[in-house]
Amino acid sequence: MNNLINFTSNITNEIILLVDDLRKEKPEKEFVIHVNEVNMYWCVNWKTDKYLKEYFEVQIWSDNEKYSLMGEHRVEDVFEHLSEEHFLYQKKTMKDLLSITEEIIRKTKDCVIEALNK
Repeated sequence: MNNLINFTSNITNEIILLVDDLRKEKPEKEFVIHVNEVNMYWCVNWKTDKYLKEYFEVQIWSDNEKYSLMGEHRVEDVFEHLSEEHFLYQKKTMKDLLSITEEIIRKTKDCVIEALNK
């Protein structure tokens, strides 16, 4: 349980730093973070002219002692909701997730930048 708390706190801190960097690089996008550590959910929203809502989310769910983690770009408009999965890790131990924290954050930033440039 302690590892889970450390992991979710670490992800939150790293995403906050990531969004701070994005705000410096693209202040016009007005980035906002939504965090729910208890539900292992992080979301980065930004201002968009194309859609009603656009964001990238990272979520983790558990199945007994193993965890899965997904990073997904989502857009919502009047008549459509689209999502594009960018990375998925399945059946990982908490130790595995701790060891790839930097990779998760790097991929998240890369995916947000890719979505912004579309």
